Amino acid sequence: MGKRRKGREVVLQSSYAAMISGAKPGEVLEDQLGRRESAPDTAAFARSLMDKVAGNRPELDTWMKGLISEKWSPERLGVLEKAILVIGLAELKFCPDVPVKVVINEALELTRRYCDENAVGFVNGVLDKAAGQLYPDGIPAAPAAGPQGEPA
Repeated sequence: MGKRRKGREVVLQSSYAAMISGAKPGEVLEDQLGRRESAPDTAAFARSLMDKVAGNRPELDTWMKGLISEKWSPERLGVLEKAILVIGLAELKFCPDVPVKVVINEALELTRRYCDENAVGFVNGVLDKAAGQLYPDGIPAAPAAGPQGEPA
């Protein structure tokens, strides 16, 4: 599993724990990273992503609600689905070095792993709609891959 995938997973788990417990997401993340003895690259990516999620949470929550409220009440979403969507939205908006297709695929992988199979299509549709809003003239081409096959 790549460093970014591991990072996303620990951010999801930390976000979930923070949402359930009311703890600060950054503190939960640091606890999780310490327990896992995460590699420095994984920890750095996870911290950066959590900073984007936590630092922009009101904006991301509002955006998420606008994306789904036409056909679905946000209150009907499970905590994990909300966390996955917010992480995906944060990456789409604040991580231009990560290709849109990668963001969506990684969110779908988390959804498959942690949620009901029926949630996969929903998450895909919401993030695809978000990408369309961010890039109305078309999704930009993916940046060149780094030495380990991950976006540079």
